[in-house]
Amino acid sequence: MRISRVNEVNVLSLAFSSYLHIGDSFHINAKNKALAVKREFPRYYGNEGSFDAYSIFSIASPMTVIDEPLCMSVKNPNPNICVDNITVNGVSSSSVLQIGSSQSIYAEARVKHIRQLIGKVPPSFPTSQKKEE
Repeated sequence: MRISRVNEVNVLSLAFSSYLHIGDSFHINAKNKALAVKREFPRYYGNEGSFDAYSIFSIASPMTVIDEPLCMSVKNPNPNICVDNITVNGVSSSSVLQIGSSQSIYAEARVKHIRQLIGKVPPSFPTSQKKEE
């Protein structure tokens, strides 16, 4: 049996499918999808906000799979996890702050940023530059 002993944890912000856990866990699954639209003139048309309209939200997630045998020996002469003080400004977008252990953690954040600005289109930058001789 493991015991997590924590004197003090100060977290200013915990948001968007983030996870704070003190102790052991078996599986953590934190997912976050966000569609952020910024316009010079805020206007909502009523038919916006479909994740299906953007391929970033439907692409399969890359998964790391260890398919080779793993030999491990762990000796915990003191099975306690002792933490005096942790101060964190923010945990966001499918992040994990855990004091303890976890057998598996799956965390995914997908964000599509769209900027809709009015005005002249800036000149494009050249894709390659020639060296002067």
